[in-house]
Amino acid sequence: MGKREPESLKGTASAIFAGLAESYERALDWATMYQDRRWKRWVARQLGAQKGDVILDVGSGTLVMEEALAPSGCKVVALDLSPEMTRVAKKKGAANVWLLNGDAEALPFSEGAFDGVVSCYVPKYVDVQRFAAELSRVSRPGARAVVYDFARPRGGLAPFLDLYTQGGLRLAGLALSLMKRAEAVTFLRLPRIIWETRWDGGFKGAMEAGGFESVAAERLTGGTVYAYCGVRKGRLR
Repeated sequence: MGKREPESLKGTASAIFAGLAESYERALDWATMYQDRRWKRWVARQLGAQKGDVILDVGSGTLVMEEALAPSGCKVVALDLSPEMTRVAKKKGAANVWLLNGDAEALPFSEGAFDGVVSCYVPKYVDVQRFAAELSRVSRPGARAVVYDFARPRGGLAPFLDLYTQGGLRLAGLALSLMKRAEAVTFLRLPRIIWETRWDGGFKGAMEAGGFESVAAERLTGGTVYAYCGVRKGRLR
């Protein structure tokens, strides 16, 4: 099965999320067996944001990550490709959050604008070299970046994770499709995307090439998702 080009995957992402915005959080909870909010709390701990910091969240969806960041007192610029997601997110009226639409491969911000950057579920849809370079460009020296996404399972738990992603998610998608639920498209398309993606294989190198150092990889929940953390090179201002 051939590898699809990143632009095609961004189109797939737009198609998935355009009709999913209203039920996104429910679908996310179901698809991750209620692990996603735990992963986001892990991201918040790794980021270590403090009061007054300005954090960029790329692929902010309906602001689930912002709930995990809220206790720190930081300010968040929440950017998402989908206008529908942003529309739903606005309804939350979250404090210290600024919402806008934009492309992860061409972030509409100046160099060194942020004290930290986070991103969840974006890498599999984009060119990782461009994405990592953009995260680096908008990060100030010393800023931390934390990114995670689904990846093709490997290691000792791979057969069990494959059974879930390639079997369980598909069956759930078929059932939801029969029920004419909006979440069905996510469950039907996600297994193939996870199976074909290779984003994590080169992401550490992409972050280092982009300007991050001390880059570390983590497998969360046995490798259901892979996470990468790094620090922007350069002197602190």
